[in-house]
Amino acid sequence: MVRLTLDRVTFWYPATKAPALRDVSLDVAAGEVVALVGTVGAGTSTLLLVAADLAPRVIGGRLEGRVHFEAPEEASGGRRIVLPTPWTQVSGMAFTVWDEVAFGPANLGWSREEIARHVDRALAKLGIAHLASREPAALSGGELQRVMIAGILAMDPGLLLLDEPTAELDPAGARILWQLVRELARGGAGVLVATSDSDAIPEFADRVIWLELGRVAAAGAPALVADEALCAAELGTTVADTWRMAGLAAPYPATVADAVRRWPAR
Repeated sequence: MVRLTLDRVTFWYPATKAPALRDVSLDVAAGEVVALVGTVGAGTSTLLLVAADLAPRVIGGRLEGRVHFEAPEEASGGRRIVLPTPWTQVSGMAFTVWDEVAFGPANLGWSREEIARHVDRALAKLGIAHLASREPAALSGGELQRVMIAGILAMDPGLLLLDEPTAELDPAGARILWQLVRELARGGAGVLVATSDSDAIPEFADRVIWLELGRVAAAGAPALVADEALCAAELGTTVADTWRMAGLAAPYPATVADAVRRWPAR
């Protein structure tokens, strides 16, 4: 079974005195979607880099604590990360979208038939099969973000790490992405996602972790995004925040459906 464990992790970027992460512990299991929320500078992106084994191995810095990732020997995709800026992940070696999505699987040593199957499936799932022959450099930001996600998906990851994956997507693209996240979890993948799309969290997440100044401030079920403290920090859902601003009593509803269920009781 795939599992990611962070045990009392503290991380410093190079040449900084204050740690970006402070004594963080969490775990993500196979079939589970964990959402990270926090304001700018909270440490959500840093946590994903640490989880992906990019910090400090690639970007430098200093790490204390334990980061452990385990996966079955037959799991070929390992742990993969999608960054919030898609142009930073483009290989620069592909002239078509199809070849860009195939770049990762090709480096796993798969057969041509297996690569083609995974690439075609990933393009279809992201709704971008019609872009297969396009040049990556000619795409919009949203289109390119879908291509990058497809490239990661095509490698069949056991653990998927997503950093603001809907930042470049329109509402339709975001819905496709969150539906895909749930589908991946049902297929046995673990997903850790940093997102400011609080309204979507109750629909796709199993748990929520709130980071504040590099520390875990709270953790719990998806209803956490309707917590009074998160709403005050402008991290709650639109419904919860509207309920709070209207002066209605806590606990706040996380979704419209929650609000409708509560309203007759008032």
